[in-house]
Amino acid sequence: MQIDATEITLRRTWQEGQTIFLLGPGGVGKSTVGRVLAERLGWPLIDLDNEFCDRIDLIGNFISANSYDTYRQRNLALAKRLVGEITRPTIFVTPSGFLTASKESDDYLDSKELVESGYGIVLLPTSDLQLATSIVVERQLKRGFNLRRETEERKFKERFPRYTAEGDAIITSIEAPPDIAEAILASVFKRLSSEFNP
Repeated sequence: MQIDATEITLRRTWQEGQTIFLLGPGGVGKSTVGRVLAERLGWPLIDLDNEFCDRIDLIGNFISANSYDTYRQRNLALAKRLVGEITRPTIFVTPSGFLTASKESDDYLDSKELVESGYGIVLLPTSDLQLATSIVVERQLKRGFNLRRETEERKFKERFPRYTAEGDAIITSIEAPPDIAEAILASVFKRLSSEFNP
């Protein structure tokens, strides 16, 4: 099956001054796209996974010593604190499970409120479930986290409808992260594009 390199769906227009929240599963390039965007825009970058590791513990160690639910609670508390400290537009990279808790849970509602305080961009490789699953799972298995294919496939397929339902924009792309960042600059930040492409 042939897929287009990049497709962009804008559900809402970005408003000047809004923080950008990058959303989506692990392995879609959120961290790299975030770094490129922050550099090109001259904005601060917050990567929640990195912040958790720097301020609390390595994620795997924390989950092993506590539980995944405890990790989610501490991670969300850290996210709230960091968003509360933002004083200017920022690129905020969320972890893979962000906004995937039960829609009735405080976890989901609080995460949703954080994202709605800015502009959420969901990154996925494609809108085709089977192909997206294959791409993301292969990328995740190569990252060296001792992940199991069956578990990752099940988790991604369960979360896929959630990812596609969230965000103010959805970027589906198989391009390299720097190219995805350029597509975001050209589409989401249209009014600013002349500053970056004189």
